[in-house]
Amino acid sequence: MSLPDLPESAGLPDLPDRKETEVRRMLAGPYPLVPPDLAARAADRGRRLLAHRILRHRLGWLLALLALAVLCWLVMDRPWLPPPAHTTPPVEGW
Repeated sequence: MSLPDLPESAGLPDLPDRKETEVRRMLAGPYPLVPPDLAARAADRGRRLLAHRILRHRLGWLLALLALAVLCWLVMDRPWLPPPAHTTPPVEGW
């Protein structure tokens, strides 16, 4: 069961948008005080975030290089194969 489509001005009064009213009230009111050291704290946080990002980036590359080294070792050494025999088997049937 569906409701019939009503035009927007179907006898409903124009109500102010609650969000818009709230934003206008916040913008018109007194502004909060900004801490005097806000710029310095933001710069410190930015430096810290950048340092962490660089560290994660370098650790990611290091992990990728280690994975590549392990893959090369596996391909070259083949540790899953049994070790070669140091003596030759006796020749039979001569």
